[in-house]
Amino acid sequence: MELGLKGKRALISGASGGIGRETAKLLAEEGAETIVIGRRQAELESLAREITDKGGSRPVIVVEDITKRDAIARVRDKVIGEKGGVDLLINNLGQARPFEIETPDSDWDEAFELNFTPPRKLTEAFLAGMRERKFGRIINLTSTSEPTHVSGSNTSKAALVIWAKGLSRLVARDGVTVNCVTPGILITAQILNHVMPRQMPTDADKQRFLETEIPMRHFGEPADAANLIAFLCSDKAKYLTGQRIYVDGGWKRSI
Repeated sequence: MELGLKGKRALISGASGGIGRETAKLLAEEGAETIVIGRRQAELESLAREITDKGGSRPVIVVEDITKRDAIARVRDKVIGEKGGVDLLINNLGQARPFEIETPDSDWDEAFELNFTPPRKLTEAFLAGMRERKFGRIINLTSTSEPTHVSGSNTSKAALVIWAKGLSRLVARDGVTVNCVTPGILITAQILNHVMPRQMPTDADKQRFLETEIPMRHFGEPADAANLIAFLCSDKAKYLTGQRIYVDGGWKRSI
């Protein structure tokens, strides 16, 4: 499908690996000019080579920890200086934060500083240009609203969903859409290194989970989320805004 993304400027945070990396590759294949943000320069350089080897234009590489004070301003200045602005913004940032019932305030603050504040600030940095040009796509990666435990990640990502819904109503008339994508268990480094060892440490545990929880009976891949993100970036999705879409093989029971 021709998505009409040729020449669009796409900024992807958390692009060093997983969903962010697959999204950057796919958008580049569709002709977008990519800007990739991450903390690991070697991984971003590897991504840039992979994109150019396949005929895409070399990404603008931004090595930043966007949870740090003043990082967003540096990202904004660099991107506007080199590209003039952003048409597509993929807020892909976060990390699982399982908490106890009594958790220090500092841990809660850190969860919001990671999962909620950077997407909000990145959006605010580039939103005015989108509204002025009467085109923009903002896509936020979020987490489930069916938590099984107290979670700093789930809670702060829920705030992101509510913020995105409110924002979508304010900017729709300017041709800017705002949507959320909620991945299920897609096989990324974070899932392999953190989620699996804690929740499904053995092959038998994994098989039991698949049989009881995932109707499709297999885990997903980062590309499954990237495909949806690319569609949401396109003109094909121009009448779709304020939505939250799961990519989880049918895992979640809520409608």
